[in-house]
Amino acid sequence: MVFPISSIVKREMGVMITAGMLMLSALLFPFSVAATNIALALTLAVGLLSGVWWQGAKQCWKHYRSLTIIVCVYIGILLAGLLWSLDIRWGMHVVGRSWFWLLIPVVVCITAEQKWRKIFLLSLSLGLSLNLLYCLLQVFGYVEVTTDGSGIADATGHIGHIGFGFVYGVWAAWLLNLGLTCVGWRRLLAWGGAAWSYVMVFSAQGRSGYLICIVLILCVCLKRLFDSRNWRTVLLTAGVFMLIGLVVAAGPGRARLTGTWLAFTQTQSQQGLNALDSSDNAVLATDERFQMWKTSLDIWRLFPVLGVGTGGLPEAAATLREQKRSPAHFRFVQPHNQYLLVLIRWGPVGLLALLALWYAWMREGLKVDWSHSVSAPLFTLSGLALVVHGLSSSSMEEHFSAILAVLLLGVAISHKKHTNQKSSNGT
Repeated sequence: MVFPISSIVKREMGVMITAGMLMLSALLFPFSVAATNIALALTLAVGLLSGVWWQGAKQCWKHYRSLTIIVCVYIGILLAGLLWSLDIRWGMHVVGRSWFWLLIPVVVCITAEQKWRKIFLLSLSLGLSLNLLYCLLQVFGYVEVTTDGSGIADATGHIGHIGFGFVYGVWAAWLLNLGLTCVGWRRLLAWGGAAWSYVMVFSAQGRSGYLICIVLILCVCLKRLFDSRNWRTVLLTAGVFMLIGLVVAAGPGRARLTGTWLAFTQTQSQQGLNALDSSDNAVLATDERFQMWKTSLDIWRLFPVLGVGTGGLPEAAATLREQKRSPAHFRFVQPHNQYLLVLIRWGPVGLLALLALWYAWMREGLKVDWSHSVSAPLFTLSGLALVVHGLSSSSMEEHFSAILAVLLLGVAISHKKHTNQKSSNGT
């Protein structure tokens, strides 16, 4: 009997250490990329050694087999793309940055227990709330941040404006749904956090974040209206949109959206632009994106079937420059569009795999009544945010968007086991 007891004790210690590192990662997430990666790497290592990872993998296969299969297919294409990559060295770098997908089974196993799921969501919410305070200090010049896309006029802390809208758009939408579920001071607290997030997002430069917020608000309200047939949800939607409209109209978001529209309609050229003007900056940034997308399509036309392989884009872009088919000064390693990035790398098959993954990801959350679950909405909210963010970013590979989405996916997957346990207990 000594050996089984010893094994149980070791496993429990492994679970406690893994859970502790995971909670620490959630708390540090908005503040430090390096510290978060170290904490998550330790989470994965201890999870593998303690058997937590294997148990979580079994739960994924048992309760969400189709989703598990499509995730494995996507990762398999990522690895297989090295076989025909134009630059296998850069391809290995891309694969190495995708290690966080291995965290899903660990998160599933740990958060399957309701206690740890609540602590994880509380830790993440606490970290994000503290980061909003940090951003306010940044606005008033009390702290300085060296992160690209983050400053006094664009206060996004250490996240930067590209990922800021994704992170807080998903969190605010989850709080919006949570407020509809709770009553009293909990509802006010949840909606207060959501409103604060929206104000900060629309005060930053990330126009993708604006779109994410709007789409996720619509998603929450329409889903809750469908589940409960409660017209108060419609009134809530109108109130939130009025708040967003006021912020956009009175704040810096107006100039940035105006600049994007001018570039999109080609009503303003790059000549005579003022680099200090928010509207003109938006014109320049949008024109650069259009040039990236045009060059990306030219690359895909050269490799229409299998693509350039994992990591082959920079080499292919350099080839086009040498052939004078793109501007000599124009250099980029990703097109700021997840759909084009996948199409260039792996051709139509890769794009279909990505769309299938997102469909399976979002569908699982739509099957559940969101008024009776705290974690199930994370399926659809994180997946839909990736879909929207992918229009103007490599959403599946950015640190903040991709890691947060994977962590929330793991928490959402653990919902199935919890539901079954409640049913079996008759509660």
